[in-house]
Amino acid sequence: MPDTDIRLRQLLSSRKGAWGLSLLLGWITLIAVLGLLAISGWFITASAAAGLLVAGAYSFDFFRPAALIRLAAITRTAGRYAERLSSHNAVLALLQDLRCRVFARLAQRPPHAQLSSARQQHRLVADIDLLDRFPLSVIAPWLWASSIVVLLLMFYYWLAPALFYAALAGLLPGWLLLPLLTGQAAARLARMDADKAEERRVFLLHSLQLRIPLVIWQQWQSRQQDFAKLDHDYLQHQARQTTASSRLLLWQHWALAAGFLLMLWAAQPLLLQHQLELPWLVAALLAYLGFYEIVAPLTASFIALGLSQAARDRINPLNQGEAVHTAPLPLHNRPLQLQLHDLQVANAGTQRFNLDLQAGDILVITGPSGVGKTSLLETLAGYMPPLQGQLLLNSQQYEHSSLNGHLGYLPQQFDLFNLSLAQNLRLGIPDTSDAQLWQALQQVALADWARQQPLQLDTPLGEHAVAVSGGQARRIALARLLLRQQPILLLDEPSAGLDSATAGLVLQAVCQHQRKGILIVVSHDIPAGIKRTNRVRQLSMQN
Repeated sequence: MPDTDIRLRQLLSSRKGAWGLSLLLGWITLIAVLGLLAISGWFITASAAAGLLVAGAYSFDFFRPAALIRLAAITRTAGRYAERLSSHNAVLALLQDLRCRVFARLAQRPPHAQLSSARQQHRLVADIDLLDRFPLSVIAPWLWASSIVVLLLMFYYWLAPALFYAALAGLLPGWLLLPLLTGQAAARLARMDADKAEERRVFLLHSLQLRIPLVIWQQWQSRQQDFAKLDHDYLQHQARQTTASSRLLLWQHWALAAGFLLMLWAAQPLLLQHQLELPWLVAALLAYLGFYEIVAPLTASFIALGLSQAARDRINPLNQGEAVHTAPLPLHNRPLQLQLHDLQVANAGTQRFNLDLQAGDILVITGPSGVGKTSLLETLAGYMPPLQGQLLLNSQQYEHSSLNGHLGYLPQQFDLFNLSLAQNLRLGIPDTSDAQLWQALQQVALADWARQQPLQLDTPLGEHAVAVSGGQARRIALARLLLRQQPILLLDEPSAGLDSATAGLVLQAVCQHQRKGILIVVSHDIPAGIKRTNRVRQLSMQN
C-alpha cells in the first residue's frame, strides 16, 4: 500500500492532542451521568429510610451526597458541551489535514489522469466528510463503553459477586457479543449505501451537465426515469439499513433488560440476608439503566465503520498516480515547440487556430467576453478536449504525452486554503526552501508585504484566503505556479484586481521567468508589462 494512502487507524494520529482531550471529556461526561443516577438513587432511598427513624433523621448526612449530586450534574452539563466543542475542533482539524493531503497529491497529477469531474467532486467533498466518522462514531463509543463497563462490573463485584454475574449476563451480549456478531453485516450494508449514494449523485450531476443536449434529443424524460429508479433503489437500501440497525438496538435492549431482571432476582436473597443494603441496590440498578445511553451508539458504530471504509477505498485512488518528478516528457535536449493545427474549441464558434510557438515566445490571447478565450486556454491546458484539429507538444498529441510537470495553468478561479502563506506556496512542492519562497514572492511583488506581516511566511491566509485581498490572493497563486518551474505557463487574466503599476511589475517578472519557455496570457488587451517585441504575438478572437 503506498505511503500516501489513507489508513483509518492513523486518523487519530494527525491531531492526537485534540482527539485525546475530546475522548477524555466524553469519558468524564459519561461517568458523571452514571454517577448522577447512582448517587441520586442511593441518596433518595437512604434519606427515605433514615426518615422512617427519628434518630436516623437527625444523624443522616444530607449535605455531602447532595453536594456530590450537584457536582455530577454540573460535570455532566459542562462536560457535554466541552466534549462537543473539542470534538468539533478535532473533526474540523482532521478534515483540513485530509483535504490538504489529498489536494496536494492531486496537484501532482496531470489532467488526463483525473477521474470524471462529478465523481471526483463527490469523493473530494462527501467522502472526505465520511472519514471523520471513524474516530467520532467508531473509536470513541467503543472506548467509552468498554472502559465504563469494566468500572461498572468492578462496582457490582464490590457490592456482591452474585450481582456481578447477573449484570455480566446482560452487559456482555448487549455491549460486546451482539454488536460484533451483526457488525460485519451492518458495515457491508453501509459500504453499499455509500456506493449507491455516489452513483446517484454522479448520475444527477452528469444529467444536469448534459441537460441541453438531452432535451434537444428528447432524452430528458427517460433520463429522469432512470434517476427515479436509482433514487428509489437508494431509498429502499436506506430503509433496509435502518431496519437492521433498529433490530440490533432492540436485541441490545432485550439483552440489557434480561440482565436487569437477573440483577433483581439475584438481589432478593442478598437483601433478605442483609448482605446488600437497599440504597446500594437502587444505585446499582440506576447505573445499569444509565448504561443504556452508553451502549446505544454501538449499534451505529459498524455503519459508521462501513461508511468510513468505503470513503477510504474511494479516496485512496485519488492519491495514486505519478508524481511530478516521475512523469518525464521527452522534452530534454530538444527545442520546446507547441503547435496548433486547424484547432477548433468549445464556445469559440467556428474559429480555427493555427499557431507554432517556440521557446521564448509570448502569446497574448485577446478579445471581448464570451468569445471562448478561457475555453481555448483550458484546451491548451488539457482540461477540455478539442472539437477538431490537433494540439501538439514537440510533435506529440496531448493524449499521448504527459503534461505533468511541464505545463502550469492559472485559471480565473483558483484555490487557496486555510493554511499559512508558506504552506499554500508549498502545495505539491513540499521541499521548497524559504529562500525560494521569498524569490517567488519578490517576482509577484508581495515580498515587501510579507516581510511587514508579524508572522511573515507563517501568516495565515484564512478560509478561501479571506485574510488577503483578491489581487494578493491571485498573486500568491501565481507565485505558487512559478515555483514549479514549468516550461509552459498559461495565465487567465493574471492582472485582474491589480493596479496598472503592480500588474506591469508582475508581468515583467513573469516574462523574465519564462524567457526560456512559452508564456500564454489571456487578456482583453496586451497588458502592461509585456513589451511588444518580435517574440510577442497576439491572437485576437472575435464573436
